Amino acid sequence: MSDFAFPNGFLWGTATAAHQVEGDNTNSDWWAFELKPGTPCKEPSGKAIEHYQRYPRDIALLAGLGFNTYRFSVEWARIEPTEGTFDQVQMDHYRRMVELCRKSKLTPMVTLNHFTLPKWLADRGGWLSPSTPGLFERFTRRVVEALADRVDWYCTLNEPGMVAFGGYGGGFPFPPGLKGIESWKAATAALVQAHKLSRAAIKELRPDAKVGLTNAMQEWESNAGGAPVMKYARRLMEDAYLEAAVDDDFIGVQTYTRIRLDLARAAGLLANLALGIPQIEKLIVDRFTAWQRNAGSGISHEPGARSTQMGYEFRPQAVAATVRRAAQLLPGKPIIVTEHGVATADDAERVEFITEGLRSLHQVIADGIPLQGYIHWSAFDNFEWASGYAMQFGLIAVDRATQERTVKPSGRFLGEISRANRLRLPG
Repeated sequence: MSDFAFPNGFLWGTATAAHQVEGDNTNSDWWAFELKPGTPCKEPSGKAIEHYQRYPRDIALLAGLGFNTYRFSVEWARIEPTEGTFDQVQMDHYRRMVELCRKSKLTPMVTLNHFTLPKWLADRGGWLSPSTPGLFERFTRRVVEALADRVDWYCTLNEPGMVAFGGYGGGFPFPPGLKGIESWKAATAALVQAHKLSRAAIKELRPDAKVGLTNAMQEWESNAGGAPVMKYARRLMEDAYLEAAVDDDFIGVQTYTRIRLDLARAAGLLANLALGIPQIEKLIVDRFTAWQRNAGSGISHEPGARSTQMGYEFRPQAVAATVRRAAQLLPGKPIIVTEHGVATADDAERVEFITEGLRSLHQVIADGIPLQGYIHWSAFDNFEWASGYAMQFGLIAVDRATQERTVKPSGRFLGEISRANRLRLPG
């Protein structure tokens, strides 16, 4: 028997996002995006899995499996339905969720913004409006005041690099559906500012709370021609946010796959010339848009590599590569894997993904990197944004006709690891 023990106090958990599980989030930009004529979304979120109503049983289910942490988001569109009006009923709802987590011996890790914006804010420009970072700071203050001393872990923004690249750069279907380098960069700057303002507000109100930004990170590879382009893309999509996290209490790393960028030698030469930067930025958007549509176009898997329902390479070990890179850029900073998972209908593949991911992370810890937790995406099969309900990421299946929950073997497997604080493997 191989025995991989993890440090005392290690956070073991799973995660959800409000819009993906709560249902009827009608006041949000994503709800409007799903119903817009000609939308790229495969289906609307609708009632989702009714987590808004069913959270007591869902939390009990997670606690019963053996997890010690539950990462979930509060919904800005519910809490501030019109500008400057804060709904106390919604504040009380999320406080009850927090209290139930604590009563159930689950550490609540609260994400303040997981992609969605109130429709009134989206209508004025979303992350391109100069007032949005300040409005997010105000929202942060109201939530932290309402939750008081009951939350010790906050994630400010979830994957802001994906928000900027998808919604404002045109990298994949995401509201507001803009496509352009300047809007991409402007949204990036606003998101960085919003994170810093939010972090400062939390530390003022709750100095002992741990605050971090969760970052979408890939394991990147390239040929010689693609290397300069790959580095430039990684700088825009990842490094800008890691640098913004230099004063955070922890780094949240979220990784699903490996990306390889192979380009002709001329593209690499162009990327090294100042006059070539606009062309390279356009190439990045075009290539990644094609990759998201599973069209290849210069972003590829290894020959014969397995792929997931999302079209990604099946690469659980990619998370160790991204944790190592985060540790290299911000040495000594505590790291938590805040998302790692796989979209697959074959739950045995999910067990394999968890196993190989944790095996690779155990070596990261052995090498002295301060990894403090592993939070799996996701708790339930749920709404996967523009891809709809076809993608199966959950440890727990949901029959959306009856809303019945069924724990998968992978859920029991990871729950047992959490209880023991170790991964035990035969052989």
